[in-house]
Amino acid sequence: MNIFILAGEPSGDEYGAELMKQMQCKNPEIKFHGIGGPLMAQYGLKSMVDFNKMSVMGFVEILKSIGFFISLEKKVVRFIEKNNFDKVVLIDYPGLNLRLCQKIKQKTNCELFYYISPQIWAWKEKRVEIIRTYVDHMIVIFKFEKIWYAKKNIAVEYVGHPFLDIWQKNNTESLIRKYNINTNQPIVTLFPGSRNQEIKKHLDLCIGAALKIKQTIPDLQILLGLHPNINKLKIDKSKITVIKDEPLKALEIATFAIIASGTATLQAAIMNTPAIVIYKMHWLSWYLTKQLVKVQFASMANIIANELVFPELLQQKATYTNIAELGIQLINDRDYKNNMIEKMKLINSQIGEAGASERTAQFILSQKS
Repeated sequence: MNIFILAGEPSGDEYGAELMKQMQCKNPEIKFHGIGGPLMAQYGLKSMVDFNKMSVMGFVEILKSIGFFISLEKKVVRFIEKNNFDKVVLIDYPGLNLRLCQKIKQKTNCELFYYISPQIWAWKEKRVEIIRTYVDHMIVIFKFEKIWYAKKNIAVEYVGHPFLDIWQKNNTESLIRKYNINTNQPIVTLFPGSRNQEIKKHLDLCIGAALKIKQTIPDLQILLGLHPNINKLKIDKSKITVIKDEPLKALEIATFAIIASGTATLQAAIMNTPAIVIYKMHWLSWYLTKQLVKVQFASMANIIANELVFPELLQQKATYTNIAELGIQLINDRDYKNNMIEKMKLINSQIGEAGASERTAQFILSQKS
């Protein structure tokens, strides 16, 4: 069986790798082709392009790379058209994948699966017609998405969140020993993002805010969780402990975290780790986002809860002082922290159970084109 699979960002690489593993467990003869990162490469995928070029977010940022994406779209369609794939699996990444849906179905008869729905319920709702017309099987990871699609008269397969298959709860002792972390003293874990453009916007901000907190709370330990694709950063390791091998465990043991809005905010909620959400982007991208996005919150954790569980400091509000004030409150104000943890438990009740990747693999392989 030959399967084309495409993930365009680090979270998609994680979930794609887990899906590939589960599919190969069910059918060791499966061969994968397409686009992905280092984790998907472990299961035999040779990416058609440099994965780091794919991680672009924001209107202005995408415009700067528009030539690359136009060329890539044509390359992918030609490749799928030329080869006789049994199935095509597109993972999230709507900017490219929704366009590919149309081109692939216009040029081929491949059975097309879309795994992890784009957030069309948040903005550009009209894109649901692309899914209705061109996607054979939509696979969603949140309960509210299944309800949303049902109201649009579109059948979807709900599987739960694949992060639950990746995270091994309480398996943190090796990390604590390796980095000589004292769990009896406060810990802040910094997650500035998994894209290079996010690192440029958030790294100095996160570190500066953490050091400002440390001025008030001297025994604070600062951990920096970095995705493996982030390299060549100049960091004072006498003050910051850099963790690239097991960043999620650094998030789990934290007293609180400072996180760039994205997948990691929901991961923190699943771990019951209090967090402060930040994000900065080009001013024009921010302006356009504000005009188009319909949901009230930036982070997925808050969207699921439909309330401000994690404080959000976006654009001009994301300053050393504002972040530091909230961080000190999370350390010193037990009631504030406990209230946040209680709300996170409600989020956890809405994300399903472990086994999403296995359920997705079973669903994809059981469908007959």
